[in-house]
Amino acid sequence: MAGDVLAWAGRPNEAIGLVKKAMRLNPIYPPIYLWHLGHAYYLTKRYEDAIVTLKRLLARNPDFLPAHIYLALAHSELGQREEAQAEAANFFNATRSMSWQDWRERLPYKDQAVLEHLFEILGKVGVTPW
Repeated sequence: MAGDVLAWAGRPNEAIGLVKKAMRLNPIYPPIYLWHLGHAYYLTKRYEDAIVTLKRLLARNPDFLPAHIYLALAHSELGQREEAQAEAANFFNATRSMSWQDWRERLPYKDQAVLEHLFEILGKVGVTPW
């Protein structure tokens, strides 16, 4: 989906518009649309919207692990340390076979500063992988 590509490319505001349009055009949209929207909300610092959207995604697809880590990030940005730690634990407990570096390499952000920010936030919450 173009909205997903735009978010990774550093254009999350455009991504939000495209994903919302796709959701309007297909009211029975797949759960992945909620991921694209929640991710873009996080990147635009709309943390409350990201939390609501990612929780909706997990209600429909509880095994979608990236939603947990971005919920942890959004909660952390809002100063909600306990919620952030709980969501991070959900992610890390399910991904023990993946190394920290593997996870970093899977996030295709055009701007590496975004990636560094994510790991900085996780560190502030006291998240320690594996």
